[in-house]
Amino acid sequence: MSADEFSETDAMKNGPWPRSGPPERESNRAHLIRQLRRHGSMARVELGQRTGLSAAAVSNITSDLIGTGMFIEATEEVPTENARGRPRVNLSLNGNYARVAAASLRMDVVEAVVADFAGNIFVREEFPCSTRSLSGEQVAEQCAVAIDTVLSRVPGPLPSAIGIAVQGIINPTEGQQVWSPILSIRDTDIVTPLAKHFGVPIVMENDGTATALAAAQRNPALKQGLTGVLMAGHGVGMGLLVDGGPFPGPRGASSEIGHVRRQPSGAQCRCGQRGCIEAYLADYALYRDARTLTNLSITNHQQPSEDQMQDLVRRAEQGESPVVRIFEEAGAALADAVRVVASVLGPNRIAVTGSSLRAFHLMKQAFVAGLRESITPAIDPEADILIVPGGVEMITEGMVHLALEQVDAIVAVDPTAAAVA
Repeated sequence: MSADEFSETDAMKNGPWPRSGPPERESNRAHLIRQLRRHGSMARVELGQRTGLSAAAVSNITSDLIGTGMFIEATEEVPTENARGRPRVNLSLNGNYARVAAASLRMDVVEAVVADFAGNIFVREEFPCSTRSLSGEQVAEQCAVAIDTVLSRVPGPLPSAIGIAVQGIINPTEGQQVWSPILSIRDTDIVTPLAKHFGVPIVMENDGTATALAAAQRNPALKQGLTGVLMAGHGVGMGLLVDGGPFPGPRGASSEIGHVRRQPSGAQCRCGQRGCIEAYLADYALYRDARTLTNLSITNHQQPSEDQMQDLVRRAEQGESPVVRIFEEAGAALADAVRVVASVLGPNRIAVTGSSLRAFHLMKQAFVAGLRESITPAIDPEADILIVPGGVEMITEGMVHLALEQVDAIVAVDPTAAAVA
């Protein structure tokens, strides 16, 4: 899709449609595209079973989408001893059909990526900046520079959509950053200047929801029913999914479980409060507390590096008791977060992910003990809590997925709108 084909008004007001479905009944074409996007390659018969469409309807729609280049066919290889009749033909999304870009704004860094229509990321790069010194205009400028730079690394057509993730509370419908612990500004429109710059749809989410989307792509069990995905790493958040898609809340506040008070007047949190769950679980909090008890190097940009966190883990593994106790307290804080999610939401599944899992073996005993003491007996902390390995890269992965769903929504109306060929 070119800038000429997408008006500035459309870019500014792309709305929540790809997040939660259009107000009217979803079209059959959109339903088929969504199934392949969320569940991967499958045969026409399975598409029919999942959507309830007749074989004729599935055949007609998929033939049209193959004709536009959006879908491709691939014959499934069957072992010779099992071969009977025709081999199964699966439909997949064509990676060359279009591309998208995404950016993640975290403490003092913007990470940007470019991906193809199948979600494969071509290039990933980080751009340091002082986030708390940025004005609203400068936040958009930093994101634009980062995205322009990664796009220049893989020359080609403009992205058909762009996803932006910001840590904190956001309003995805209006494209506003409402509040963030990493920024000094509030209630700022980030989407409009980016839409003007790129001339394509911009979708916005917070980092917790973006991470949850990536976790669901890695573990299909998270694509069924209501799922709460807890993220622990550079901060602590939560993304809510319904059948693999973002929970259609009007504001991005559901992910701020990290700022639930755990201990009144407790440890200092980056948000300005004391005693938040994040103040006992996020990487910056663990490293800060460890530095007061042992000899550790100073962090850059108020956030420990992966090497610094790995050093902290090694010290605990070697038996440094002050560091061991810090990770045990982190395990108890993680249990508190899971308990809140289980008690208040009662989701079908709860998952834990994020870079903090590098030390889960050091947290696990306190985590399991904390849940067994307080959670409903219906939930087994070792059997019912899913652990999904991953780090900060999951944020941009999730925004790539959301940007692609934005493209899917456009293509459902006009199958030629986003093609780059």
